[in-house]
Amino acid sequence: MYTLIRYPVGVIIEAVVLARGKNRMRLAAAGFPDVIELKCSGSQWFAATRQPVEVDFVMAGAESESISCSMTGRVSCAAH
Repeated sequence: MYTLIRYPVGVIIEAVVLARGKNRMRLAAAGFPDVIELKCSGSQWFAATRQPVEVDFVMAGAESESISCSMTGRVSCAAH
């Protein structure tokens, strides 16, 4: 699944979800030597640096349990 990770400083990283659990997500991003891991606490996702991030999933022509029928959806931790 194609994903956008938005950091509070305005940086947006394009990534692909490798694995997703209830409170963790592992992603691969071009230009990054290692996998990015996000953790969920309450209703907020956090990067390994403990910065809060927003996660947008972009899907083409498919539905998912955590994303509405629209092509782009923002998913909170609670939706997992």
